This record gives sequence, C-alpha cells and structure tokens, in this order.
Amino acid sequence: MFKSANYLRLMLLAGASAACLATGASAQDADNESGEELRQKSVVVRGQFIPDEKRSTSEVSSLIDAGDFQVTGDSDAAAALSRVAGISTAQNRFVYVRGLNERYSSATLNGSPLPSPEPLRRVAPLDLFPTSVLRSILVQKTFSPNLPGEFGGGLVDIRTKAVPDEAFFEVSASVSGDTETTLQDGLLYDGGDLDYLGISDNQRDMPDNPPPDGNDAFFARSLTNNSSLLIIQEGTVSPDLSFSATGGQRYDINQDVSMGLLVAASYSNEWTTRTGTRGFADNDGDGLTPRFQKDLYSTQNSVGVNGFATVGFDLFDNHEIRATALLARSADKEARTVSGVDFDDNFERDDSIEWFERQLWTTQLSGEHFFPDLMDLKVEWRASYSEAFRDAPYQFNILYQDSGNGLQTLANSADTTFAFSRIDDDSTDLGIDLELPLTFGGDCTFFCETDFKAGYAYVENDRVATSRLFAIEGIPVSSTRIDYLFADLYARDQLGSSSIGGATFPERYFATLEVDAAYVGLDTQITPYIRGAIGARYERAIEAVDTQALGADPSTNYVEACISRQPDQSCEHEEDILPAATLTWNPFDELQVRAGYSETLTRPQFRELAPTEFLNTETDVNFIGNPFLTNAKIKNYDLRGEYYFGRDQFVTFGLFYKDMERPIEEINQRTGDTPKTTFINVPSAELYGAEFEYEQRLPMFDKFGIEWFRDRDLTIKANYTWSDSEVSAGRNPADLGLNRLEFCTQFADECVITNQQPLDPEPFLLPGSGLIEDGRRLQGQSEHLFNFQLLFEDTEARREVNLLFNYASERIRSGEALALNIPAIIEEPPITVDFIWNQGFDLRGGEYEFSFKINNLLGDKYEAYQERGGDRVAVDVYDLGTSIALGLKRRF
Repeated sequence: MFKSANYLRLMLLAGASAACLATGASAQDADNESGEELRQKSVVVRGQFIPDEKRSTSEVSSLIDAGDFQVTGDSDAAAALSRVAGISTAQNRFVYVRGLNERYSSATLNGSPLPSPEPLRRVAPLDLFPTSVLRSILVQKTFSPNLPGEFGGGLVDIRTKAVPDEAFFEVSASVSGDTETTLQDGLLYDGGDLDYLGISDNQRDMPDNPPPDGNDAFFARSLTNNSSLLIIQEGTVSPDLSFSATGGQRYDINQDVSMGLLVAASYSNEWTTRTGTRGFADNDGDGLTPRFQKDLYSTQNSVGVNGFATVGFDLFDNHEIRATALLARSADKEARTVSGVDFDDNFERDDSIEWFERQLWTTQLSGEHFFPDLMDLKVEWRASYSEAFRDAPYQFNILYQDSGNGLQTLANSADTTFAFSRIDDDSTDLGIDLELPLTFGGDCTFFCETDFKAGYAYVENDRVATSRLFAIEGIPVSSTRIDYLFADLYARDQLGSSSIGGATFPERYFATLEVDAAYVGLDTQITPYIRGAIGARYERAIEAVDTQALGADPSTNYVEACISRQPDQSCEHEEDILPAATLTWNPFDELQVRAGYSETLTRPQFRELAPTEFLNTETDVNFIGNPFLTNAKIKNYDLRGEYYFGRDQFVTFGLFYKDMERPIEEINQRTGDTPKTTFINVPSAELYGAEFEYEQRLPMFDKFGIEWFRDRDLTIKANYTWSDSEVSAGRNPADLGLNRLEFCTQFADECVITNQQPLDPEPFLLPGSGLIEDGRRLQGQSEHLFNFQLLFEDTEARREVNLLFNYASERIRSGEALALNIPAIIEEPPITVDFIWNQGFDLRGGEYEFSFKINNLLGDKYEAYQERGGDRVAVDVYDLGTSIALGLKRRF
C-alpha cells in the first residue's frame, strides 16, 4: 500500500542523475583544471588539519573503522559497537545508545533505512552484518536534520567497503569453541538434509490447505509423521567453523572512466549450549517467592551465510556512481527442555524443537556529484530497495508430567502443539541531498563561510506477518516414545488436530509506515573560532497495523491501529517539524567545545501495535500488543568538550539530557499462571548523564628512551558513561480524593491506556501511579558503561596484541506492574575480558596472518531476576563459558 508515488520519485532521481552526468561532462570539456584541483578548491579549511570524521562533523559522534574491527577481532557489527562509548548490546544483536533501548535508535546501511526480520522489533538486528564487508560504522549521538526523525539515543550508519584502488584477494578460516558447549554433551535433533547450509528443505513445510479450524485427521498425520523433527537426543557438540573470501579489482576504462569491483562471501557454523534456570516471581503476601523455578537446558546451532558485492564508477573526475548488493542470512536450529516442579507440585518437562531463518537483502544505487561551475554545488542521491523475512516452520512443543508414574504425555491438547510463522518485511528508500558552499569575499569577519544544505527523503516500510498454531488431539497419558505414539494413534483413527487462533489469538497482521521528509539547514563559520549549524526537518508520516483472524469475516474480525486518528476513526497522516542546532567553539587549535539542541520522536513498532498475543522465543514469555500507543516526543540537549593531541589521539568529556514525553515501555503482566508483557506510553521521563573518552598512543620511546619501544607502540583506549533516568508515574488519585475515571478525565496526561481485548480493543485508562513505580529508571538503561582496551603493536614483527574489557551494569528488561504486584525483571549483562593476538608472517612467497582469540576470560554468566526487599527470584540464568578461536588469513 501507499506505493503509487514510488515510481515517479524514482524517475525523478534517475533524471537528476542523468542531468548531473551531462553537466559534469560538459564542465570537464570546458575546464582545463584537473578534478583533484577542483576538489581542493571546494574544501573549507577551519583551523588545523582535521584528523577524523568525529572531529570534523558538527555533531557529537563516534566512529569505528576496518582497522578497529581487525584489532578487536569482532566478527559482526553488534559486537564491534559494544566497544563504543555510551553503547551496550542486548541479545548480541541490538544496540542500546546512552541508556535507551533499540526502539530509540535507528540503523541505516550507507544512509538507507533497513527492514527487519525480527518479529518483535522494526530495527534490523546488527549481528547480521559481518565486519568483513564493512568500511566503518558511524554512531551519531546528536540529531541533525538530514537524519530520520526517529532519533533518541542515536543513529548507527553501517558503511560497506568501497571499491578498491588495486586488485586484491584474501581468504580466511577459523575454528573455535567454548567451555560450555564444544565437545560437550548437548541437545540435538536430526532435522533436514540442508540444515548445515542454513536452509530448511520441504520437510518442515506446513501441509497444504490446512482447514480453518485445523480439525482434520489427515492434516494431523501430516504434522506428526517425521520422527527426525520430533525426537530430541543428547550427543557431542562439534567445534565452530567459519570461512570468508574477499576480492576486488579496479579497471581504468579510459582517461575519464574507471570502474571498481568488490565481492565478498562468508559462511559460519556455530553452536551454543545453555544450562541454567528459568523462573518467574509471585508475591504471596509474605514476600517474593518463585511462581515457578525450573532448569533450562538448550543447544542452538547457528548457520550464517553472507554475500556482498559493489560496483563503482568514477566519471570525469567529479562524479561517482555506486551499486551495492548485500545478502545477510542466519538460521538457528534449537532443541530445548525446561523441567521442574509445577504449581501442583508435579514434576514436568517441556520440550521444544525450533527452526528460525532470518534473511535480509538490500540493493542500493547511489551517486555523488560535484559541479565546480555551479558554485561548487555537491549533490548526493540514493535509491534502495530491501527485503527481510523471518521464517519459523515446524516449531514442535510437548509437555510431559510425572504424577507418580514416571514422565508421561498429557491428555490436554494444548500441551502438544505445532507452530508455523512467517514475517515478510520490505523497505523502499529514495533520497537526495544538496550542499552549496557560500563564500563571501572581501574583508569579511562574520559568516564568511556558509554551507547551505537541503534534501528530500521518502521511506516506506511494509510488513505481513502470519502465525498458525495447531494442537494435537486424542493423545492419551502415555510414556511411549512420541513418534511411535503418533503413528499408533493415527493407525487407530484417534489422532486429530485443532487450530488455536481466532479472536483470542488473531493469526495475521498487515503493517505499513510511510514517511515523506524534507529538510533545510545552514552550517556556517560565524567567527574564526565559532561554527554553527541550524536547520529543521519536516516529516509527514502514517503508520497503521491491521490485525485479523483467519477464516473469519474481515469486515467484523479485524482491528486497525494507527499512531493518529481522525474523528471518524480513520487513520491520518501525522506531521512534525523537528528543529536542530549545534554550536562549536574552537578557543585554540587542539580544543573544541560543542553544544546542541534538537527535537525528535519515536514511533511504536509494528508488533507493539498489533492487539494479539505473541511468544517471545528468547524468553518464552508471551506479549500482548496495544493499539492505543502513540509517538514519543524527545527534547535533546548535549554539551561536549574535545581535546586532540595527535592524529587519532584525544580526550573528550560530554554531558547529555533528554526530556521525554509519553515514552514507550514494556511492562509485566500475568494471566493465571502465564507470565506476559505488554506496552504502554508512560506519562513522561527524563534521562541525563556524562560520557568520557580517552585514546592515546603512549610515546614510550620518545619520552623514556626505552630502546625496545623504538618500533613498537602501546595504545590505550578507554571510555566510561554514567547515566541515570527517572520515569514519572504521575499523582495518586487517592491523594486527590478522586476515583480512576475522575482522575483520568481531569489529568489525562498522567494516565496510561491499556488494551483489554485482542480483536475487540477498548481503551482502558489507568493512573500511571497505579501501574508503574514513580522515579524508576527507564527500561534498558544501565547506570555504568565502561570499556578499556590496551593495544600493543610491533610494526616490524607485524604483531598486534590486544586486551579488552567491557562492562555494563544492570538494567530493566521489562518493567513492573504495581496493580498486579509484579516487580520488574532486571538483567545483568556479563562482564567480558577478551584477549586477541594477530601475527602476520610470510611463507613460501605468500602473505599470511594468524589470529588467536580468547573471549570471556572470566567466564561470566548472564543473569535476569526479580527482586523486592531481601527476596530475589531467578528469571533467566545461564553460563556463557570461555571461548577460544584460531584463525588464518591468506592475502594474494
């Protein structure tokens, strides 16, 4: 939907590109100066030589590049970002910037927004992007009008490698393992013949034409007739393996045209076993006690396949066009068992067999053009289309119970289920940016150098999600092996099935987000020592989610949720103007001080708006969407001082403050004995903190004259972020002598809206003070983040030795529900200490590099818990182990 204007916009961009090339060619013919001389004329010099992008930009930002990836040994973007000041990661996939979880951060690839294969999030998981194809990652922590308006903690721009200047080819391989998994016993199941490639064959496909109610004996037999997908076995887990290859070439077609090509591919096969505890708390009046506490045992096999290609053209010195394609694919095959005593003091075991395929591919065409005859105008444009999907076929779950006669199946059909789900997400992005330098001659003192900036962007993100859940009926209490039992029941015509869905669990939703945006801005040298940037972004957006039950009348069995409604209840566009301003003061060459202010927003994610239940497979907790969520508004304030004492050597100190209106939080719920979560707009919140960064190459030889350090360098990198936040719950109605309805009528901004029914949603107003704890921290915010890196480099010996330390303090995983007396779930990310040794050498005329890595030297574990007073209940606790990896790279 909403695609009618896409083709016109694409044609306009293509026409602009053709005009750019034509103008560039005529300018080349008319001008005898070289393109390099022209580019030099366009450079605005401010102070001394600018050593890096972090210093030259008007915004507060952090940058890591291919050299950092090499030294730290991080294999994907999420792992690399965990080293950046003010950033922590969740589930090794998503980044939390300045204490705000992933909903408040945007991710782009070469400037283009990305779709997501994740069912619970609209942001793409960053573990899908291997560092082997990345040139750099920029984290911009202050908003500028050229960026998407959905900006809270920051924006992560992932930049792929550019075309090479000369031909090269390199291959690498590694083998690794960890103390909890490798060559240890783990849970396994056979699966399909192509599982080792991360491809599910047709064995897992849902049988054709399932009846709407699922009630069909033949359909039940089709679900249960493959023992390779039903039986969990214990066996020895293999080591991890990975391979990658990258190559490039450059061709000078003629004097004016050059072409470059870069191609990369990688494969990984990794295993993870988790043994630990899973539980949930209850309050019995005497304190906090476990509602349940069970043992967790799982083994997951993750297979990653990635491909990347880019082709670039340099035309007439002043023009560049690049085409980029990226395929990132990951498949997770897991067998899991959770066992322990249930609420009736019976021992039970819940077995799950799962398969998840995640894939993202993106194509982008972009161009950069410089026009010296048009007042040095610079034009950049991009057009991209991306698709992502998550396929979870044949998720089998069965519950066994021991009531005194050994473990047996249960007669309740809801305890033996098969699930099939699929998410398809696509994104279209079109954008153009203009930059025009305005230089005033003469004896100008103020505003002598000014860059005028303007641009337009169009983004459309569409999603279709379907989930089917079937229960097997006719199962008697039995200890017979499950595949034998299925076969016997079918032979006796006793096997049946039913569909779990309808109004209680709607099976499908359609979602769209369309944003038209334009911006203008000025970046000017106000005085020789003061630089200012000011601008505003206009966004016109519509976001809607339609949820429906399969097999029902769509005119009466659906609900449409959207971020803004007209009086007739139809969805409407929402318009926002988002200003931004920064001021940079250079009292002397090595020091600069920045101050910034901006206004941004955060929109609800698709799954949060869909009013149905969905299982979070990471935690085994159901969550319920809320169609009454609205946008969160954020006012951002930043102040940072930066002192540079050498190239890539600096110390910075910054302060930040965020005033948040109606931020979105995930809170706990419970239905009977089943823990759940849902989403609400809390009345308001504020976040504030300080950041410190230090990076220096220690002059051991120059300062102390130690001869051993003549060709050797010692570098220290450290960053620390302290932050705190406060959520405002509002006043208590009882203190004002008002009931719930009276209070929410008079003080609507201090109430939250929840949803009580899936396909018959009714807004239910509750005072915030009765649901959330006033003054608590925001979900996902850690008070302390600390990174330390000690790097020893021996250039002559081609050796790098690196020691890294990473710490993030506890944070809220999901918030409390005071009305239900349920405390928040707190998680403690593991403290990690890593050691990396890279050694280059030559052998028989070839150039090689050997790497040795030890990750999580301390063997720290992951822990999530609920706590009140002196009582503490474990929710998720498991060991991670220490991992060791050996790698070898060959460059040709």
